[in-house]
Amino acid sequence: MFETRGATVAARTGVGIGAVSFAIMHLTQSDVVDPVATPVSSYALTWPGVVLFPLGVLSMALACAVLAVRGVGLPREGFIRFLLGATVVMLVGAALFRTGSPMTALTVEAQIHRYTAGAAFVLLTLVGGLATARMGQARMSPAARSGMLWATAASALTFLTTTVNTFLPWLADGGDWRGIPQRILLVTLSGLILALIAGSADRTMPVPVRSLAGMRPDIAPRADAAPEPVLVASKS
Repeated sequence: MFETRGATVAARTGVGIGAVSFAIMHLTQSDVVDPVATPVSSYALTWPGVVLFPLGVLSMALACAVLAVRGVGLPREGFIRFLLGATVVMLVGAALFRTGSPMTALTVEAQIHRYTAGAAFVLLTLVGGLATARMGQARMSPAARSGMLWATAASALTFLTTTVNTFLPWLADGGDWRGIPQRILLVTLSGLILALIAGSADRTMPVPVRSLAGMRPDIAPRADAAPEPVLVASKS
């Protein structure tokens, strides 16, 4: 079931629903959420983000689940599939547990959300790095390879910037603009998932079979050739 074209469509649709959900949140909640200084998870604290945020995260989890089951088109990719499965668990945790607000204390629920979301970012970036290092072994289109390379590089860079802004907010006043690299990271990781889906789709495509018309005349069977004799055992 996960090797079918329908599974590929479902995975791409999951990424698309996630992108649309986050886009709607940015458009409808611009008056209550500052996209420059506020994390993306803050959209889940007000309407309609309280519904759209978990919807978007779970949709991305669906895409990762398809990849975890059928792989990304690499030989001996058990560890990568394990990382993708762990990413699904982390994304589900980030969707189910909401972050805290600046007016409330850092609750257990908020800590679970932050660590699961961060772990999902780390795991996806690691998957992209491993897949990029080994994509020469895959039957992958040049477009999928190029997309995976650039998406992985951008994800690693933006994740590093987000980490510095989170734990060292005083450095270059990163705490004041930490929302920007986090949103860029969300976009690049979505692109990385799409590149992984493209690679897995290339793997599941059937290998073209040469028709008789394309065979050499000396090896193609002749229509007027006499049938080979069939030996029948005689009765004794």
